[in-house]
Amino acid sequence: MKCHWKVGKRFGLATGIHSKKRKVRNQSLHVCRQISPLKLKVSKQKACSKSFKRKLPTVLPFINTLYRCKKFDSLKVVLRRIINININGYRLINLGCLKTHMNEVMKHVVLCEAAKQVVITDNPVVRITSELRTHGLASVLSVCCCGCNKSFKFETSPKLKTMDTITGHYDINVRAVWGSIVTGNGASHLKEVMATMDAPSLSQPAFTRIESQIGAWWECISQDELLAAGAEERRLAIEDNCFHQGVPAITVVADGGWSKRTHKHSYNALGGVAIIIGQRTGRILYIGIRNKYCYVCSHAENTHQTEPHHQCFKNWNSNSQAMEADIILEGFRLAEKMHGLRYMWLVGDGDSSVYAKIHEGIPVWGIHVQKLECSNHVCKCLRSNLEKLVDANPHYKGRNNLTKAVRIRLVSAVRCAIRIRSKEENVHNAIIKLEKDIRNSVHHIFGNHNNCSDFCKAKSIPPINQTTSYTNDSTEVDEPSDLCIQNNLLWEEGTSLKDQELSRYSSTLSYSDLKSDMLSDISVLLDRVANKSKILINNTTTNLAKCWMHMRTKFDGGKVYNLCNRGSWHTRCYGGCLRMNVGPQWSPTVWKQVTDSSPGYHFIKLYEERYKQLTLSNQSKSKPQAQSNRWKRKVSTANESTSKSAKSSYGNEAIQCEDDVDTSVLNTKCDQNMSHHINISNDKN
Repeated sequence: MKCHWKVGKRFGLATGIHSKKRKVRNQSLHVCRQISPLKLKVSKQKACSKSFKRKLPTVLPFINTLYRCKKFDSLKVVLRRIINININGYRLINLGCLKTHMNEVMKHVVLCEAAKQVVITDNPVVRITSELRTHGLASVLSVCCCGCNKSFKFETSPKLKTMDTITGHYDINVRAVWGSIVTGNGASHLKEVMATMDAPSLSQPAFTRIESQIGAWWECISQDELLAAGAEERRLAIEDNCFHQGVPAITVVADGGWSKRTHKHSYNALGGVAIIIGQRTGRILYIGIRNKYCYVCSHAENTHQTEPHHQCFKNWNSNSQAMEADIILEGFRLAEKMHGLRYMWLVGDGDSSVYAKIHEGIPVWGIHVQKLECSNHVCKCLRSNLEKLVDANPHYKGRNNLTKAVRIRLVSAVRCAIRIRSKEENVHNAIIKLEKDIRNSVHHIFGNHNNCSDFCKAKSIPPINQTTSYTNDSTEVDEPSDLCIQNNLLWEEGTSLKDQELSRYSSTLSYSDLKSDMLSDISVLLDRVANKSKILINNTTTNLAKCWMHMRTKFDGGKVYNLCNRGSWHTRCYGGCLRMNVGPQWSPTVWKQVTDSSPGYHFIKLYEERYKQLTLSNQSKSKPQAQSNRWKRKVSTANESTSKSAKSSYGNEAIQCEDDVDTSVLNTKCDQNMSHHINISNDKN
C-alpha cells in the first residue's frame, strides 16, 4: 500500500491520513482527536528515501515539529490539525489583545481597495478562517480579509512574563491554574467549570506543568518570607535581652498534619507537613513537607522500566506517624544556621514524640529545650476521656450524675483554673495552687466547696438559678457524643470569661448523690492533668499552628483529594505558608512579585473586599455580647443532642422499620424452643 501526500479538501490536510491507523512498511500513522496534534513516526531508512523527500514539502505547512526520536531511532513528524471554522461556545479574550488586533485589521481594511469593494456589497469585510486549539483557555484565531485574502493572527491572551523572560505559558492559563490551586481544586474541577460555561479548558498534562511552575515560584517567595520572619524574631529577642549561651532564644509553636484525614485509626497518609511558628510575630519560621509516593517512579517500577529523568518529590520512606517529629527536628537543627536563633521553649500538643526527638537529636542545646503544653489540647483530651468514661460506664449517665452539661462545666473549671493561676507572679506557688485546683474540680462542680481556692465565688455568692441550658431534663439519658465534633469545641481565650465563671461555680447538684466509684474514675483523669501543672502554668496554646492547618485545608480541598502523586502537595503547602506570612491579601501581592506584572483590577478588588469583611467580622466577634452568646450556644446544645426526640431520629436508638417474621419461620422457632426448653424428656433431665 502506498501513502499519498496530495493535499486534500478537508481542513486543507493531506489525503490518506484520516484513517485511525494505517501501516505502510516501517511507517506507522496515528490520527489523534481533532484538537490534538497528528503524530507520524517514520523510520530512519524511510526518511532518507527519495520518495519521502518528494512528498515532505507537500505537508510542510502543517508540520509543527520535526525531530529525531531516540527511543525508536526514527524521525517523528508532528502535524498540527486546524479546526474547522464552525467555532462554538465561549472564549476568554483579553481586551488589550482585542484592541491591538482590531486596530491592525481596521488599518488594513481602510487602505485595502478590494475590501472597499466588499463593503459596497454588504458582505462581511473580514472573516475568521480557523482557530488553533492547543493552548488551553487561550486560542490563536486566523482572520482573513475578504477582499485580498490577507490573513491576520489573533491571540486571545498575551504570553506571561516573569521579570525579563517569557515563560511560554499564556497568561490566562497561568491565572486559571493559580485560581484552581488557591481554591483547593484541580484540573478536573477546572474542566467541569469551563465545560459548563461551554468553553475549552486545560488538559491534565498542561495543568500539571503550570502547577509545577507555580510551585517553584511559591517555594522561592516562601523562603524569603521565612528568612524575614526569622530576622524579626531575632530582633525582638535581642531587644528583650533573651539569650541562651550568647545566642538569641525564642518561644515557638510547632504542629504537624497530613494530606488526608486519619479518623484516629488510619495513619497512612502519603503526605505530611509540619511548621514552626514564632510566638511573638505569629509568622512561620520553618516549613517541612514529606511525600511517600511519586507517580513516575511507581509507574516505572510496575512496568519494569528505567525511571525517566524527572523531578521526584518522594522524600520519605518511613511510616506516616513519624513525619511530624522528623520535620520539626530538622527545623530545630537548622534554627541557628537559618535564622541565628535557638528555639528554647516549645509549645506543643503532646500527641507526638517531638520533644524526645529534640532532646536526643539536637547537640549542645537540645537538652535545655523546655516543653510548654497547649492548655486547649489538654482540656480537649480531658473532655474526650470523660466521654469515653461515660460510654464505658452507662450507669454514670442520667440526672445528678456525669451528664453532658456536667462534663462541659468540669472541663471549663480546669480551663479557668489554668487561666487564673497563669496571671500570678509567684510561679512556684501558682503551680502548687493550680495542681490543687485541678484535683478539686470534681468536688467544686458537684457543690462541695470546702477545699476550694480563694477565687471560688461559690463560697461567698449563693448559687444562681440556672437556665434550662445548664440543667438536664429528668428524662435525659446521655449517649456518647461525636468526639470528632467535640474536638473542635476548643476552650479559647475569646470565649466569654464571665459566662465560663458562671458555669463553673453555679451548681444545682447534690454532693451527697455523688457515687464513690464515679468520683474515683474522674479523679484519675484529673490527676493526669494536675501532673502537668508545671507545663500548663504559662497558659500557652497552639492556636497559631491550628489556624495555619485550617488555612491549608482551603488549598488541599479539605483533605478530600489525593494530591501526593507529584508536586501538587508541595505547592499547596507553600501556598498556605504565604497566606500565613504575607497576610489576607497575599495572592495579588505574590502574583506581582513572581510575574512582575499587575494582578489586574478585579484580582486586587476581590482581596481588598475580603480583607474588609475579615476586619469587620473580627470586630463583631470581639464584642462582649457576641462572646457571651457564643458560650451560651455551646452550652445549650448539651441537652439538644441527648433528648429523646434527637436520639430517636439518629444514632443507636434510631427507630428502624423491620419486616415481621414469616409465620412458618415463627412456628418453627416456637417448636424448637418448646422442644429444647419446655418439653424435656426424663433422659435429658
